[in-house]
Amino acid sequence: MNVKDFKSFGMTTHVMVGVLLIHVILLPVLYVTIIDIYKDNVEEQFVGHVREVTGLLSDVISTSESLKDKNGAVLLMDTALLGGEVQYIELADPGDNRLFPTDGDNSLITEKFIEDRYIGEHDDAIYFISVPLKYQLGNTIFTRLNLGFDETVVVDRLTVVKQRSLLILSIYFICIILLLSYFTSVIVRPLKVLRDWSKAVAAGETSANVPVATHISEVRHLSDDLESMRLSLVELADHMQYKAMHDELTGLPNRTLNNDRIKHVISRAAREGGSFAVMLLDLDRFKDINDTLGHGVGDKVLMVVAERLESGIRDSDTISRIGGDEFCAIIEGVERVVAEKLAMKLATLLEPPLQVSGHTLQVGVSIGIAVYPDDGDSTELLIQHADVAMYEAKYQGQYVISYHEDMDKHRIEDLQLSTDMREGIKSDQFYAVFQPKVDLRTGVPCGCELLTRWQHPRMGMISPDKFIPLVERENMVGEMTRTVFDKYVLQLKQLVETYPDFNVSINVSPLNLLDTSLLEDLKASMQVNGFDPSSLIIEVTENAIMSNPKRSANVLQQFSSAGIGVSVDDFGTGYSSLAYLQKFPIDELKIDKSFIIDLSKDSQNYPIVNATIAMAHDLGMSVIAEGVENEQVIDLLVEMKCCLMQGSFFSKPLSYADLTEWLNTFDISDFGK
Repeated sequence: MNVKDFKSFGMTTHVMVGVLLIHVILLPVLYVTIIDIYKDNVEEQFVGHVREVTGLLSDVISTSESLKDKNGAVLLMDTALLGGEVQYIELADPGDNRLFPTDGDNSLITEKFIEDRYIGEHDDAIYFISVPLKYQLGNTIFTRLNLGFDETVVVDRLTVVKQRSLLILSIYFICIILLLSYFTSVIVRPLKVLRDWSKAVAAGETSANVPVATHISEVRHLSDDLESMRLSLVELADHMQYKAMHDELTGLPNRTLNNDRIKHVISRAAREGGSFAVMLLDLDRFKDINDTLGHGVGDKVLMVVAERLESGIRDSDTISRIGGDEFCAIIEGVERVVAEKLAMKLATLLEPPLQVSGHTLQVGVSIGIAVYPDDGDSTELLIQHADVAMYEAKYQGQYVISYHEDMDKHRIEDLQLSTDMREGIKSDQFYAVFQPKVDLRTGVPCGCELLTRWQHPRMGMISPDKFIPLVERENMVGEMTRTVFDKYVLQLKQLVETYPDFNVSINVSPLNLLDTSLLEDLKASMQVNGFDPSSLIIEVTENAIMSNPKRSANVLQQFSSAGIGVSVDDFGTGYSSLAYLQKFPIDELKIDKSFIIDLSKDSQNYPIVNATIAMAHDLGMSVIAEGVENEQVIDLLVEMKCCLMQGSFFSKPLSYADLTEWLNTFDISDFGK
């Protein structure tokens, strides 16, 4: 293990350095402590022995009868020196008279005897001690016995102990270093392997098992944990890869995977000289469901739609969810004709109502088709052209449309109009015209229908057939309706107050049946301006009601409870019956003009119109015929007891000023009646 490897493991380095520092600090302390303890013990024994010998000699000299003369004292001192333990001996009196042995080394003493306080003092290898005594020799009285003992034995023993202690502690320190190095190597080496492996895993290499075999249980447990982590990472990576490529709600491929598959299909088709179709599907009325019933219901609708679409394609094809309510189908090996048939099949699969969370819902679909290589040879072009075709289908109210080059121009115009439309609502570009209604029973006008028009500052008059789908697509129907109604409410109030039983009709989009905010805004506007709600009628199409009958019944009931009349517009173009419509709070039925124009007793529409009028009257509904253009039709309608009429025979849509003039000058006799 090199220094770089060692340094890369901070915790191990810290532990080892910490242990070394502890020993570097504690071993000298331990050494000094041992030496001090031994030294104190040896000195205590040596001094105790010295005092014992000194005391014994002092007693012998003081009490022995044989030492009454100088020779006896000298002989005793010589005898003490002969043992070798005593290196110096003398008797001294207060007058500094001294008695030395004959064999003593008097050079060891200076002029004045100095007693040692501890072993090793004065660096003379002699421990000097002095004890008091009383020894009279002639006229001289010696009062002190001065002795010197050889202290080299103690010093030598202490030196040996120091050397041995230093050797033992050094060996111990070296063993500690070797042991730490061994354990560090045993721990660091597998940890280094684990670290290198973890770096590889972090870089995405998750296929290799953890390459560590060790007898250290902690490292082995760590290795096992890392292996479990690796397996979890592999599983998580697979899951994340799946999530990155699939829609979480429906489980379908998402936009990323969809585009990737288109690229692969393009490569295969280019290689084999084949063709395929890209279909872009956008749900109709989904946003209204989502906004009104909540995202929970909207999510369930998307799941049902996804299941139906998946059931309509082959295993080799792909259906993806690439946006909120937008799907894409990749149909391989087909040309335009077959692609259009398959697209109609998918549209048909979505026609049956959906039962979701207690609601009966119906969503339509608009499908745009782009075919490789005619409509594009790249993923971006194919999706872009399919998108253009899809919006064309939505604009024209068709299920399926294939792309062609002329659509690009219309698409650009629509994008520009969508942008201008928001500014147009704010800047008063939208205004109203009024289509009168006539009651032939009284011979006077009975109301008018408010119709919205758009005067574009650059493009001039924009047809309602052009801007209404854009308004609905941008979810601005409610805002436009409120803006136009607020603009004319005071003028309309004058009309209904001037002409008895006169009412005003406004068209309500299917979007408004999913959002009650329009009702609240209309009520607020009528209350502020003093407009009688009973003079207002909302017109809603039969198809709008039937797209979500339960929701429609609830919203229409709220309008009816507010005193506002409810009229079914374009009746006959849908699939409902009068028996079913009687479940709704409907006051008026408007027969679609397609049944009225060219009406005659010999036409196929005659029995339908006749039966509709009779049944509506039986159900307590008034009936109004729209699209009346000639007297022959009027005669037939009167014969069938339908006296409320609307059409160009009486008047085209008029501005408010023209409407008031028309009302003031109206005379039924002018129309041949």
